[in-house]
Amino acid sequence: MKTVKPADLERQSRLDPALRFTLLTGPDEATMAAVANHLVGLAGKDAERLDLSGSQLAQDPSLLAAEAASMSLFSSARIIRLELTGSGDDSVPAVEALLAADTVINPVIATGASVTAKSKLVKLVEGSNYAVAAICYQPDRRALVGIAMGAAEDQGLRLANAEAQLLIDLVSGDQALMRREIEKMALYLDAAADRQRQVTAADIAALGAATHEEDVSECINVALGGKVREMPAMLAKATAVGVAEIRIIRALAIRAMALARLRAEVDAGAHPATVVAARTSGIFWKERDAVTAQLRIWDSVRVARLMSRLIDCERALKSSGTPGGVLFRKLMTDIAHQAARAR
Repeated sequence: MKTVKPADLERQSRLDPALRFTLLTGPDEATMAAVANHLVGLAGKDAERLDLSGSQLAQDPSLLAAEAASMSLFSSARIIRLELTGSGDDSVPAVEALLAADTVINPVIATGASVTAKSKLVKLVEGSNYAVAAICYQPDRRALVGIAMGAAEDQGLRLANAEAQLLIDLVSGDQALMRREIEKMALYLDAAADRQRQVTAADIAALGAATHEEDVSECINVALGGKVREMPAMLAKATAVGVAEIRIIRALAIRAMALARLRAEVDAGAHPATVVAARTSGIFWKERDAVTAQLRIWDSVRVARLMSRLIDCERALKSSGTPGGVLFRKLMTDIAHQAARAR
């Protein structure tokens, strides 16, 4: 079966009885987790859930097929969640046994951020009529707005575009955190399917999104603004308050995508300040001065190169056996130096 889009799986209202194995992979772990949770939820709130790991399957390749054929003792439905390790290739024998089994009654939902499109496991899944794979990529800002609105609607909330943009800025594009904040807003506003509530900017400000967003914004602006002398203190502060390196990289990627979009308007003749101040810019008002300055520094070529390096750095941070932390600090310093030279 061919690879499908994560959104196609999220739109499902029931599990496909023909699918024995669903593989979710890719660099965006938040989308991966959201899709996996949706599919598990389709099994029913009373379904029994069995969690397995790739290391367990490597030790006993027959385990997955055996569990997929076993009826639950406590529920009428059962679903298996598999967390893959590394490339996922150590689980190939177990998945082969699952796909070749005579009887399978419990679907398997597998996730593995390090499984690539060229892995043996993905090739196995793509060649089977009983399996499907979806590769999850970091959504751009427009997609994030749609995700926020959809998640809010599921919670009985009406979230307009401007408020969705504000929420995205407050969580620095962290999709998993955004969903938790939406759940929190639903409780705050006593929203439900039969009690629709409109979300305002004041509601979002009141709840705050406690995510070190000020510290993340400082990291972004120091790097992209070319403030080389402030970089060591900024990195030390981020470490001290517990801001994860991968969170900073993802926030930088969100800002880089915004700069690319806005830079196209500047290249067409618009003034940077006018572009950033427009309601359609999607830039949080507190960040407008910083983004305006960054638009003057980062042209389209520099932004494209930046985005490529951010992707490489995130991949290194998520992979075992790589000096991800060292690469992160070098990248942040390189970005600041490049911006300083271009000012």
